Amino acid sequence: MKRKAVLLIIGILTIMAIIMAGCSSTPATTSAHAAPVAPSSSTPGSVTAPATSQTPAGTNSGSTTAATAPTGTNPASTATVPVAAAGNVEVRVTDAPAKPNVTAVLVTVSSIEIHLAGGTASPTPTATATATAMATSTPEDNSGWIPLKLSGTNTFDLLKVKGLEQVLATSALAPGTYTQIRMDVTKVEVTIDGKTQEAKLPSGKLKFVQPFEVVAGKTTVLVFDFDAANSVNVTGNGQIMFKPVIKLNVTKTPGKMQITTSNLPNGEAGATYSAALQAIGGTAPYTWTISSGNLPTGLTLASGMITGTPTAAGDYTFTVKVEDSSTPVKKDDTKSFTVNIAAAGTVQIITAELPDGMKSTPYTVTLQAVGGTALYQWTITAGSLPGGLTLNAVTGEVSGTPAANGNFNITVKVTDSANPAGTKTQNLTIHIAEDASAT
Repeated sequence: MKRKAVLLIIGILTIMAIIMAGCSSTPATTSAHAAPVAPSSSTPGSVTAPATSQTPAGTNSGSTTAATAPTGTNPASTATVPVAAAGNVEVRVTDAPAKPNVTAVLVTVSSIEIHLAGGTASPTPTATATATAMATSTPEDNSGWIPLKLSGTNTFDLLKVKGLEQVLATSALAPGTYTQIRMDVTKVEVTIDGKTQEAKLPSGKLKFVQPFEVVAGKTTVLVFDFDAANSVNVTGNGQIMFKPVIKLNVTKTPGKMQITTSNLPNGEAGATYSAALQAIGGTAPYTWTISSGNLPTGLTLASGMITGTPTAAGDYTFTVKVEDSSTPVKKDDTKSFTVNIAAAGTVQIITAELPDGMKSTPYTVTLQAVGGTALYQWTITAGSLPGGLTLNAVTGEVSGTPAANGNFNITVKVTDSANPAGTKTQNLTIHIAEDASAT
């Protein structure tokens, strides 16, 4: 009997040790999934759309850009994961007209965070994204939340951004679907009837539930549209209450689907061709078709990829249509493209678009050409690069650290080494987002 009792005690202790060991193990953190990216260089006799990703200066070719990913524990911390290409997010603020006696509404934001799909359970998206105040006494589940870098000015006057858009935060993020965004408002000062006083906030943290996508090499714009007239209220005892009434617009055309591919690469007769079409704002999977015009002879469109071997030189203009899987009403968008197919052996620029960059952040991308006679010489014949960027005439590399934000239109020209020399030009645009280094 004693022997059985001893064996029973040993068994119980062993089970308890196993359970305690399992409890003490570290849980896996949430990580962002990187989207596949086209190769950055073409094999001989092929034309492949270059990946629109930017690589920090000083890294080896083929290395990856570090994009921000959630830590799964602390909303104020950041972690980085290597991804094939990062996308940019800009958070902006604008305002609708205020009441006539309100002359200033100064809002101070201390943090902006977005939530990655696949974190802990997320609320069901609402039909329209409006602000939901969260009680500060309620514990928040911070897994899956990613803090964005605030711009230099995190206090803004709602009345001065009326009809405009002021950038609040920008960050490079791993491509993917993000489900929510929250903003922490710490202070609001209102000038009404000539007097300035601090307004009372029912809750400082605002949450929006609206999915949006981040696409590699592109900039997704989130615009907080404050309604100052309905947000500022005065109680019977003169106390000013600031209860935000805000709409969140995810793109320039809220609620619509958008084809984000700016241009398609040109090609060469007899050379293998491959280019990917991209869109945001819809429910996957997407269906792609040619709604008018014709692809170059020898090319086909399937699952958003245009592939094949063109057989005839010339300019081909066609319209692409994308349709999502929404029910009961599907979203769609159309866009017209022109692809030039050069005669076999003729020099051709195949860089169709340039990746977005960020002010004060190292940027590099290499222009690509096929056909003709190597070596190539690259020049800019119209427009100018952003300050801080230069073009290497031999390699075609555009690199440096942008000193200004905005859209910069350029025309690049490539000249081959044939006698007589062959030339080709291409119009390109670089979008540089606002500086997000200051916090």
